[in-house]
Amino acid sequence: MKKVMKKENQMQKNEKELIIKNMEQAHKTFKERGSQYGASYTQYGEIMKVLFPNGIKLETNDDFNRMGLLNMIVSKLIRYGNMWDKPHKDSIHDLGVYAFMLEGIDDSIRS
Repeated sequence: MKKVMKKENQMQKNEKELIIKNMEQAHKTFKERGSQYGASYTQYGEIMKVLFPNGIKLETNDDFNRMGLLNMIVSKLIRYGNMWDKPHKDSIHDLGVYAFMLEGIDDSIRS
């Protein structure tokens, strides 16, 4: 019984160490991205209010899928704009991919 408890305590200790390591890595990533993209997450709401001044009603799976893709497009545009002096190719490529995915859903709705 003591062996089992000791093993469980060691597993918990290892688990906590892994959690701390993951949190430290996430903090590092946050700082790196913040220095690249700025506080882009604070700009999102303002842009969405301009796009949907009367709010938006999402009901169907397609509605939510379209909004999810639009969210990615807006996020990539913000990042691209925030890095204007150093154009971020990945963001513009991602934006294009998300736009074509959105077009695919729109086309399926129309047909």
